[in-house]
Amino acid sequence: MFTRRERTDTVNISQHDALLNECLVKLRGHLSRQASLAKVRRREEAEGPDAVYRLTPTGGEPIDVCVGIKAALRPALLPSVEAQVSWWREQTGCAAVLLVASHVSESLAQKLRRRGIWFVDAAGNAYVEVPQSFLVYVVGRRPSRSQPSAAHWMTEQGAKVLYELLACGPLVEATYRDIEESTGVSLGLISKLVSSWVKDGSLRRSGRGTYEIVEGARLLEMWLSAFAAKLEPKIVLGRYRLTMRGGFDAMIEAARDEMDIEHITLGGEYAAELLVGHLRAGSVRLYVPEEERGRVQRAFQLAPSPQEGSVLLCEAFAGDLGRPSTGLEIKIAHPALIYAELMSSDDARLASIALRLKASRLTWIR
Repeated sequence: MFTRRERTDTVNISQHDALLNECLVKLRGHLSRQASLAKVRRREEAEGPDAVYRLTPTGGEPIDVCVGIKAALRPALLPSVEAQVSWWREQTGCAAVLLVASHVSESLAQKLRRRGIWFVDAAGNAYVEVPQSFLVYVVGRRPSRSQPSAAHWMTEQGAKVLYELLACGPLVEATYRDIEESTGVSLGLISKLVSSWVKDGSLRRSGRGTYEIVEGARLLEMWLSAFAAKLEPKIVLGRYRLTMRGGFDAMIEAARDEMDIEHITLGGEYAAELLVGHLRAGSVRLYVPEEERGRVQRAFQLAPSPQEGSVLLCEAFAGDLGRPSTGLEIKIAHPALIYAELMSSDDARLASIALRLKASRLTWIR
């Protein structure tokens, strides 16, 4: 008899296999007589590709291809995908990476092609290119069946709930009322979201007001998408430049003399530098109560600079955004928030730092 976890994993694997099989049927149709495609092995480790296939061009040398299943592939995930692709190539020796998705829009297809990342989706959109051999590039096809309405989590409110779970994980000891008080999201929506994640196996109930995050990587990916597309545009209050010398350290020191800064949270590149190093920060985010925007601007000696400012003021969207820092007397954003900030920048360098941050500060997410 299956345990509850085993049943959930079986369902997830079955859904992924169904999408993979559907997409590869479409790809083999495009390849026709130009090449053959055969499976070499299934997924062997948590951070590895979902499978490895061997593509053999007609009359050419075989090419090992890492295959990654990304059911909901969105532009916000591209930095994360690029970093993952590089790691797969390095660790497996695969010459190419093929992403399998439910649907790839034409604009996203162009971005993937520029990055040299192959893809195929359930609608038959695809990109596979072997120089001096053949090119498959099909875009613009829409899914044949009607698409479901946007998921409840793909909203500003859904993003807040996802953040709250990840910030408290992997064992979340918070009632719906606790989450409501922290995020301002209604109890009804919180109940609907949490129940759906329990049903699909992302969460497991461990008792009243207690949940275990079972699929941390899935929730993190959802959080990144919802943050970049829905939450971030809503919380940005303005972009500013420093008016003093000495950089971000001096800015914080000057502000400390003017106001209580314990309720302000540092995010962005500067927060990442403080947590993991390997980065000379060129910008910083300050999460503040919206009503204190003007006071913070004066205390931190900031001047409006919508285009080139290195300081971004953002609304504090939850009650537990920051953790105490050492020596600065100001909080540093939770790693899950910094991860989303860096990944949503569409900068491969920052995506690499985000992965370092995940490896060192979000070790429970696999």
